[in-house]
Amino acid sequence: MRRLMTLLSVSVALTFSYAYAQQSGAANKDLSKKIQGVWSLKSMDVGIGENKRTREDAQFMIYIAKKHYSAIRDFTPKPAQGEAAPANRSFMADAGTYEFDGRELVVHHMLAAFPVLGSMTFKCYMEGDDILILEPQYDKMVMPGIMEKFKPSPDGKMGYGDMAVRYVFKRLE
Repeated sequence: MRRLMTLLSVSVALTFSYAYAQQSGAANKDLSKKIQGVWSLKSMDVGIGENKRTREDAQFMIYIAKKHYSAIRDFTPKPAQGEAAPANRSFMADAGTYEFDGRELVVHHMLAAFPVLGSMTFKCYMEGDDILILEPQYDKMVMPGIMEKFKPSPDGKMGYGDMAVRYVFKRLE
């Protein structure tokens, strides 16, 4: 009797585990399709601790296709009214392939407007169908020979300015 109960318990547990795995796989596949599209930055959180703030003036568009992505960004603060835009803009662009497991988005640069190709990892989730949220995982970035310069400092600064900790995109199409 005890053996039968154990066997029954294991059988039920395996059935639920299999059903959960199937459901999770389907959810990841659905989310993989949902992240595809044209996205424009709505806001970004930069800095950490008391230096943390939200910027809504940065420009960033990302195009996500079935296997490839392209990103263009200009994080230069908008000039005050009547002032010219600075000549030394904080412009970056990259394109390549990506992997998505339902939780993390890893982009692999094939072409970039910065000196080194590598990869960047983001926590990735959505709010509804039209808001995409990416959170950079700096500890997982692979950019040979350049990460020392761009590694976040304890006060949330990077080699190019405040580190981004959260991007919120709205769907354009």
